[in-house]
Amino acid sequence: MKNWAQQLVTQKLKGLTVKEVLEYSKKYDIPVSKREAEAIVKALKTNKENPFDPNGRKKMFKKLAALTSKDTARSLNKLLNQLAKEYGVSHWLD
Repeated sequence: MKNWAQQLVTQKLKGLTVKEVLEYSKKYDIPVSKREAEAIVKALKTNKENPFDPNGRKKMFKKLAALTSKDTARSLNKLLNQLAKEYGVSHWLD
């Protein structure tokens, strides 16, 4: 079940649209420009890192920081941890 759910989350990340990234950025008060959202979507579509593996997640956020800013990447990482906690799956990020 865990692997299946993780695959769904990974597919969702790879399938995000620019519009969705911008909507999430507004909803969670994380400043992201349209240009940054386009770069994020492109990076997520080609991402080979496992977001549930600590090293893979670190590499993924490092790439996102290069595309946006360190502050934005930190905010996104914080959001990921917050959402995982809210949904009771924070242990997936260990």
